[in-house]
Amino acid sequence: MLDIPSLLARHGRRIESLLEAEIPPGKLSFLSDAVWYQFASGGKRLRPALCLITCEALRGDPTKALPFALATELLHNFFLIHDDIEDGDTMRRDKATLWVKDGVPNAINTGDYLIARAYQLLLSADLPPEINLRLARIFTETFERTVEGQALDINLRGRADIVLETYFRIVQLKTAYYLALTWVGGAVLAGVPDAGIEPLWELGKCLGPAFQIRDDLIDMTHGKGRGGEIGCDLREGKPSIFFAYVLDRRLGTDNERGRLVEIAARPREKTTSDEVAWAIDFYRKTGAFEFADSENRRLLARADSVIESAPFDAQGKDVFRAISRFMIDRNS
Repeated sequence: MLDIPSLLARHGRRIESLLEAEIPPGKLSFLSDAVWYQFASGGKRLRPALCLITCEALRGDPTKALPFALATELLHNFFLIHDDIEDGDTMRRDKATLWVKDGVPNAINTGDYLIARAYQLLLSADLPPEINLRLARIFTETFERTVEGQALDINLRGRADIVLETYFRIVQLKTAYYLALTWVGGAVLAGVPDAGIEPLWELGKCLGPAFQIRDDLIDMTHGKGRGGEIGCDLREGKPSIFFAYVLDRRLGTDNERGRLVEIAARPREKTTSDEVAWAIDFYRKTGAFEFADSENRRLLARADSVIESAPFDAQGKDVFRAISRFMIDRNS
């Protein structure tokens, strides 16, 4: 099995130096410093690294994938900035979020600058024009679907009528396409024909929800780098898989489910640590954590089936199996 964390680290270092060349620190007043502050809290360069890993595994030239890979990282940070504002998150990876540090107007402007730079990368890459156009179309369609998913996520928070179907609809839109974009772009740049691209979107529909379920579990156990705070998603009223499962299966008593909905619907700043602890205990008692684990195993089995039937050689299949297990097992 390939060592995905090591590959991510290797490609991540390369992405870091290229980001510095693309958006030099200190170059633009009121933008460059904000961009690099955001990059410092933006994670491990997972998405661009996955793009390069995929292109390389499918016998492509990863240097040709660099502009697209960088664009996915800029898109990711655009979403993080806007997501932090929309959720009212004050910490990311144990640092103050950009909107807290520089104010909402400057944070929005920084995000907008990043998405503009992403499109500049896509359209000016030294590739055949038809490839640039195809990649820009894939990128834009993913952007649109992710925003649609975020709209559902924001407006369905703290609702008593959330069911598992709702949850999976949100994460398919918000996470699946956004994750699959990385390896679809890498495959296109490796010259994979259309017959090989469709299974990669299907793989995203397996691993996107699995990625989000793992995120839900991390939030309730380890926390997500927000100053050691556990249960941030519950405080924000986000429809996690646990919330959807309990309501869908009508687990616990009517009073317990009613209390859970009240906690989720309450403004974040009015949600107490005792209420979060109660909800975690309620989820544990109703088997919600075990259900989440079982769903991830189901999604992993489905992903394995998609990979096995995809028109890739043994090396290509091995890399996607390794990526699948990384998504399920990660702790951050």
